[in-house]
Amino acid sequence: MADELPGEEISLWVKTTGRTSYPSLGEDTKHYDVVVVGGGITGIVAAYRLAQSGREVALIERERIVEWTTGGTTAKLSSQHYLIYSHLIDRHGEALARAFADANQDGIDAIERLAADLPIECEFSRRSSYVFSRDSASVEAFEREVEAARRLGLPAQFETSTELPFEVRAVVRFDDQAQFHPRKFLLKLAEEFVRGGGVIFEHTNATTIVPGEPNTVFTDRGSLTGDVVVQASGEPFWRNEILDGRMWMKMSYALAVELEDRAEYPDGMYITTDEPMRSIRSAACDGGPVLIFGGESHEYEEGSFDPDPHYRALIEDVRARFEVRSVHCRWLAGDFMPYDRIPFIGPDPEHPSIYLATGYRAWGLAWAMSAAEGIRGYVDGAPADWIEHFSLERLEAPLRDEDRVRGIPNSGVEMRAQGD
Repeated sequence: MADELPGEEISLWVKTTGRTSYPSLGEDTKHYDVVVVGGGITGIVAAYRLAQSGREVALIERERIVEWTTGGTTAKLSSQHYLIYSHLIDRHGEALARAFADANQDGIDAIERLAADLPIECEFSRRSSYVFSRDSASVEAFEREVEAARRLGLPAQFETSTELPFEVRAVVRFDDQAQFHPRKFLLKLAEEFVRGGGVIFEHTNATTIVPGEPNTVFTDRGSLTGDVVVQASGEPFWRNEILDGRMWMKMSYALAVELEDRAEYPDGMYITTDEPMRSIRSAACDGGPVLIFGGESHEYEEGSFDPDPHYRALIEDVRARFEVRSVHCRWLAGDFMPYDRIPFIGPDPEHPSIYLATGYRAWGLAWAMSAAEGIRGYVDGAPADWIEHFSLERLEAPLRDEDRVRGIPNSGVEMRAQGD
């Protein structure tokens, strides 16, 4: 029998906040202007923004809000997504790459503004973000990424060292990024949404949509009607077949550990393109600092899924790199990864009053802020110019063979997709 894993199996963000208790859907026969499905960051921000536009909005969540993917994040806010911009420019053109960069930078700023305006104490702080490699063969790819990012106006620079307690060979640094506590931010935003007249139904599982005027959302507890429906549930629960062969699901894992030496807690946020992938940042827990140490990413396969070996690998690795006093908690999350590395944001091609936002490639926090704002623009009849690059209209063309790649572009951590 394997030794018991240390730490509580709960995300740091859930551990350090209270649980929600919104009602389930009952005999609600009211018609809504908008029904939002999904209680993560995209759904809550979209519901809040659409309600600000004067609409009556209901949000439904199959479990409790902010407890799955958004509740399992490492909570970095960054436009730095591994090595992405040289790839986007080469494969999709500079206009799309610039829209990608701007959407993420704007998403960081939007969280900062909301947190200040409401106000919300959510541990928001500006930090530098770093992608690093310990492999000297990565230098050329990292230098290309800096050149591409700077071309798009991003705050990028190339370096060869970090504050981490081990040597690196190549680093891409982005300044003016951020980190925060996602549940402290979103639970307060949900309260503001309800205070303004919005409605949240938890433990209500949406099962299908019957499009029409209005649309009807059927759940395991009844139905709701809405002129507009927003699918913000990660994986679409309705017409998800239109995304067959376009995305894969990645599982990743994280620990919150207390270190012996406070000087080892990094000020920046880090991720590596090496295998095994690792993500590193500091946070607060129970009045003191902790290190968030994540990684062990792999494709989800239901029949063989077992998180314990991945937790054990993380625990062994963090103890090899840092002086660990104790493991506070451990958690996991699943993220949808488009093969072409571009999210899907916009109306359903056949049903334009039904919207979808998914495929953030595990960088969904800044993306979600812009996606929610983009959907509000669509609903208001004035979509932003940038959002056309991420519309579902590209589903009309077959996925190119050169885009059928899982992994991180330009890092050597890639594998060809099979059977898609």
